[in-house]
Amino acid sequence: MKKQKKYIGIDIGGTKILLQTFDANLNQIDEIKVKTNTKSHVHFMKSLYQLIDSVFTKSIKGIGVAVPGIVNIHKGTLVHAPHLPTKRDTPLKKLLTKRYGVKTHIENDINAFLAGECSKSNLKKYKNIVAVMIGTGVGGAIMTNGNLIYGKDGYAGEVGHMIIGKCRSLKTFEENTSGYFIPKIAKMLNSKSKIKVSELEEMLKAKNKSALEIQQYLVESLSIGLSNLNLIFNPEVMLLGGGFYQKYLAQNKKSLENFIKKKSLDKSSPKIIETKKSNLLPKGVVILLKNN
Repeated sequence: MKKQKKYIGIDIGGTKILLQTFDANLNQIDEIKVKTNTKSHVHFMKSLYQLIDSVFTKSIKGIGVAVPGIVNIHKGTLVHAPHLPTKRDTPLKKLLTKRYGVKTHIENDINAFLAGECSKSNLKKYKNIVAVMIGTGVGGAIMTNGNLIYGKDGYAGEVGHMIIGKCRSLKTFEENTSGYFIPKIAKMLNSKSKIKVSELEEMLKAKNKSALEIQQYLVESLSIGLSNLNLIFNPEVMLLGGGFYQKYLAQNKKSLENFIKKKSLDKSSPKIIETKKSNLLPKGVVILLKNN
């Protein structure tokens, strides 16, 4: 009897790694979650091998890995991942292919996230999507005519690094809209302010003036960034998510839509769909593995 083909999809995060196995029809079979070993590059790779070894059999025909960083899509190298202990230009595809002898695909996590989300029924009809995830930092992915945009080396979609501000210390989209930069935003708005991101939620509940100013600044900055992306890519849908977005910005969805509409060329706005980070990311990277 012919053995059924199976695939491994892996979502590597700064704190945890999620591994799922799938059959040839992309039905999930198993799932394993482990803590990310950030002690060193050697320890990280050893723990990744151990995780894959625990599920690898002769029926596995491919391994897809999504990572939070810059990926050279052609070489399969992890160019830089600030939240992982990996060395710069880690040849992840080469290492995994040599060890396991199966087709391997390395992907930026937001690209894999978008591919996974597009397998859901409410997104299948859309072919032009901009995804922006706002957490500690900002990540993005772009789909046009049903295809992810990679650019020359695969770095396209890094929307967090586009310039939207003039302040010397707060120039990029990420610096003006994400959780990590709250102390700098607070100081810029009020030189005496020392607000931390961990304090922001309670301060907003208390209607603290400084906290409300920060939230308004975040909304305005996000509006500018999304408006720019709308003008460049003309998407049908903007997929917004990430822990920081959900907690501090989601309630301003209508305001974001109105700003984008006002600044658009035809006074229209793409549909904004909000999403929580789901466990579809491993499935997304397997979809991309099979398509490459």
